[in-house]
Amino acid sequence: MYRKFLKPISILGIALLSNYSFANIDPLIGKWRTIDERTGYSLSDIQINKMKDGSYKATIIEIRAAPGAPLINTCTQCKGQFKNKPLVGFLTLYNLKASSKNKLEFSNGTYRDPKTGLEYKSHVRLSNNGKHLSLRNTLPNSTIGRNLTWVKY
Repeated sequence: MYRKFLKPISILGIALLSNYSFANIDPLIGKWRTIDERTGYSLSDIQINKMKDGSYKATIIEIRAAPGAPLINTCTQCKGQFKNKPLVGFLTLYNLKASSKNKLEFSNGTYRDPKTGLEYKSHVRLSNNGKHLSLRNTLPNSTIGRNLTWVKY
């Protein structure tokens, strides 16, 4: 009789442990493919990491040209220390913090647009399935901004 219950209990235990281990994975960390809102093409791949202070940063790890356009591999429009820096390794999003009210929202980040060199305040929302990231970037003291979508791969 003991053997009769051993197999179902073992299977249940393994299932619970595997779910617990997946629940601890931070869905924001990983590789994301950017989707350009103007062209619909993926122009770069991004790596998001969590910092020791709990904030997140995003770095460009690969760039691509839109069909028919030249490959831009430096930040020609950036100012100061970022002018003409290579886009691979470029820190595009930083100081992003998790919301205390909603585990799918992140705010107070700064997004540096590698095309224009402009810096935006960034608010980010993760989709329920964890595969899409919607970024709302607005210029400081303004409502003018842009929306971006990143897809996890």
